[in-house]
Amino acid sequence: MTATTQSPVILPGKLVIKTINGRNGAFNVGLLETSIGSFSVKDRELEQYSAGVYQGQFVIGRIFMHAWTYGANSGTEIRARLDAMTIETNDSLNPGDEQKLVPPVHDPLDEEVGVTEQPVSTSPSTTSAVAEGNKATSVTPAVPERGKRSPYPFTVPTPAEQESGDQALFSELWPLGDIVRLDATAPRQVLRQQKARLSQLGYGFNAQEQHFVKADGVALPEPEAEPVLH
Repeated sequence: MTATTQSPVILPGKLVIKTINGRNGAFNVGLLETSIGSFSVKDRELEQYSAGVYQGQFVIGRIFMHAWTYGANSGTEIRARLDAMTIETNDSLNPGDEQKLVPPVHDPLDEEVGVTEQPVSTSPSTTSAVAEGNKATSVTPAVPERGKRSPYPFTVPTPAEQESGDQALFSELWPLGDIVRLDATAPRQVLRQQKARLSQLGYGFNAQEQHFVKADGVALPEPEAEPVLH
């Protein structure tokens, strides 16, 4: 059974967002409460938010039934796809609202990976080749004896390496300004990495304006100057 709205519906409501730590790291899930019902929300845009309760106007583009499995558990939920939202107020997550999101949920990233993954051939020749390749390339890391230093010390990236990584992560958004608006249609994992890096750089998310703002007194890394050729 699938129910879909014929056209976008704009409703006042309350969006409860909870952060869960999964095997892929932290991820957000939401519950939208409106006058016509409550709906699960797993949109990518939620990756930018912090756990909390957000009141405002919500544009619902689609309502549909979704079946899920999590370990030995399975069930169905009614999901809403949000085409847009205008946040008016936000508060911290309280125990009462948090209890509404207690049932176990899996990472939405796993759903997307499951859909996009291509099946791998399991023919005897392919299986044999893969097994031989794994045998040839597998390396057992050396475990240092007690009291001895690991042969694989942790290294800190140089400023140039960090800047190069940031430039690749943020693409056309680099260099960052005082205000950063992420592309909510970007891959979910990219949004999570961008949010984490912005937090490290001292940015906070403004739910009302839908963008990240650099905190006062936090200096951004300066892009390295281009070498001057003589």
